[in-house]
Amino acid sequence: MTAVDPELHPDYWLVARMAAGEVTALDELRERHERTTYALAYSILMDPVRAEHTVSEAFLEAFRLAAGFAPGDVTVLAWLTRLTRQRAEAVAAHS
Repeated sequence: MTAVDPELHPDYWLVARMAAGEVTALDELRERHERTTYALAYSILMDPVRAEHTVSEAFLEAFRLAAGFAPGDVTVLAWLTRLTRQRAEAVAAHS
């Protein structure tokens, strides 16, 4: 991941910090985007408990994949949305 300006791109900065292993950055990113990702997971699963678990798993996956995130390819929110959708659809398929 290339260097980013935290003032211009706070989400990218959080992902860069996650790539360096900072768990607090994961918490901050989740705080910023939990509503949107939860709404997506809930719209697919229609179950609040499974939606919350799905969001948690998606953010943990984002933490694991953060070093490979390339700013400019996609926004952080789009990336998180994709991870959440994939997880939620997998959960729904196994239900």
